[in-house]
Amino acid sequence: MDKIMYTYNALIPNYALKDIQENLAVVHYGNEKTSITTQNDVLHICIPSAQTQLTEYWSLLHLTTEDANQRQCHATGTEGWCADGDNLFAACLVPDGPELAPASKQAYMRLIQLAEQLGYANIYRIWNYVGRINAPNNNGLERYRDFCLGRADAFEALKYAPTTLPAATGIGFQNGGVVVFLIARKTPQATNIENPLQIPAYQYPQRYGPKAPSFARATVIKVQNGFCLYVSGTASIRNHKSLTQNIEQEIAITIQNIQQLLKTAATKYPTFKQSICDSLKIYVRHKKDIPLVSQAFQAAFGIEAAQAPVLISDICRAELSLEVEGVFRAP
Repeated sequence: MDKIMYTYNALIPNYALKDIQENLAVVHYGNEKTSITTQNDVLHICIPSAQTQLTEYWSLLHLTTEDANQRQCHATGTEGWCADGDNLFAACLVPDGPELAPASKQAYMRLIQLAEQLGYANIYRIWNYVGRINAPNNNGLERYRDFCLGRADAFEALKYAPTTLPAATGIGFQNGGVVVFLIARKTPQATNIENPLQIPAYQYPQRYGPKAPSFARATVIKVQNGFCLYVSGTASIRNHKSLTQNIEQEIAITIQNIQQLLKTAATKYPTFKQSICDSLKIYVRHKKDIPLVSQAFQAAFGIEAAQAPVLISDICRAELSLEVEGVFRAP
C-alpha cells in the first residue's frame, strides 16, 4: 500500500486583502443579510453586524500552485464549502425558529458528515454565531443554551468523545438563527488543550443549561515549519464561574487564561515557549470598552492592531462583556 503524503498545511485568518484568489473563504461582518455564496472559486459568508464592519480572509499558511490547481468550491444558499485537496472551509446556516436545538443538531450533523464524506475528517476549529444569543427562546431557555443542546446532541449522535471536540467560538450577532463554519484537513494529528484554571466546558454543571458547551479550550495542529495553536473564544472564567467585577478584571483574567493555554501547550510541545501571536479576534459587548481592551491585548501578545480586530457583539454569557480568540504559531 502506498504511503499517504500529507502536506501539514493549515488555514489561518488575515484582515488585509492580498490576492483574493489566495483565499479559500472570506467572512464578511457587516450590514448585509446572512448568506453563503461562491464567487470565482472562493466561499463567501455574510454575518450581520450593525455596529462594526470587518472582512476576514481565510488563506493557507503555505500557498503552493498545486493547492490552487486542486481548488473545489460549492454552495447551495444554506451551506457551502471550498477545499484545496488538504484543507476545507465549510459553512451552514441554521434557520431561526421558536427553538434552535433541533435545527442546530441537524445542521451540525450535516456539516460534520459533509467534511468526512469529502475526506477532511480532522476538524480543528469551529465558529458559531448565534442570533440574539442571550434572549430566551419560546420556552424561556436562553438561545445559547438552546443551541448548545442541539450541538451536544449532534456530537453524541456522531459518537464524538468529549476529549475529541475541537476548539470553538460561540458568540452573538444581532438577529436570525445560527451561522456555523469550520476548518478541517486531511492531515491527521490534532491535540486538544484544556486550561487547568478552568474545568473543561463539556463538564460544566447543569446550571449552565441542559447540555454543556461542546468544545476544547484550544487545539494544536502540526504544520510544515512547526505548530499552530487555535485558541477558542476565551473569557473571564475561573473554574466555571464568571468573574465580572469590572472590564479591567475581565481583561486581566482573559489574558491569564490565554497565557495559561500557551503554557499548557508548551508542556506538550516545548517550542510554544517561543510562540508568536498570528492573530486575535476580540469581541466586546460595549463600544466604550474598545480602546482599553484593544490596547491591553495588543500589549500582552505583541500584535499589531490590524491583526487584532474588534467586533461589537453579545457574549455567550449575559454577564460577560469580553471574549477573545486567536491563532498562535510556534517553530
